[in-house]
Amino acid sequence: MLDNFFSNQIYGFALSGGTSRMLYRLKQIDCGYLVYPNNINHYLEMLLHDQPAFVLGLGTYSGIDQEEIRIETVRTNKFRKDYVDDMEKQNIKLNSFLSANSQMKLAEAMGNSHCNLVSWKIMKLINRGELNSEYTFLHIPKNMKPWIAAQIIDAELEEFKQALKM
Repeated sequence: MLDNFFSNQIYGFALSGGTSRMLYRLKQIDCGYLVYPNNINHYLEMLLHDQPAFVLGLGTYSGIDQEEIRIETVRTNKFRKDYVDDMEKQNIKLNSFLSANSQMKLAEAMGNSHCNLVSWKIMKLINRGELNSEYTFLHIPKNMKPWIAAQIIDAELEEFKQALKM
C-alpha cells in the first residue's frame, strides 16, 4: 500500500506571488512548496531526494487570453535577456500529465521569467535521468480568483488520479 502511495505522489510548487494562495488551496497535491529566486536550487535538491512521480508548477501571467489556465508545453533556456546553459536558444517540448479542457488549454509561450528558469532546470534533470518525474507547468491568468483556479486544477488532478487507478 505504501509503495503505491509514494509512486503516485504529486508535488506542487508556486512561484512567489499570487499563485501561493492557489497552491495551499489544492487538495490533490501531496506536498506544496513556495519557490523564490533564492531557493530554486534547494527545491531542485528536494525533488532529487524525494523523486515524486509528478511535479506541478504554478505561475501567473498577465498577457492576453485571460479566460483559461494555460498548460505550457515548451520550455526554453531563456531567462531575462540571457540564455541558461548555452549561448543560443534551445527548446524542450513535453507532454503534460494534465489534459486540456474547457477551462485549461495547451500553450507554448513560457516567456523568460522565473517560471521558465525553474521549468528549464526541472526538465534538464528529467532529461538527464536524474529526476524520475513527469512535469507540468500551469500559467494562471492574473485576473482569475485563486479559489476558482484551485477548484479547476483540483478537479483536473482528481480526474488524473482516477485515471491512474484504472
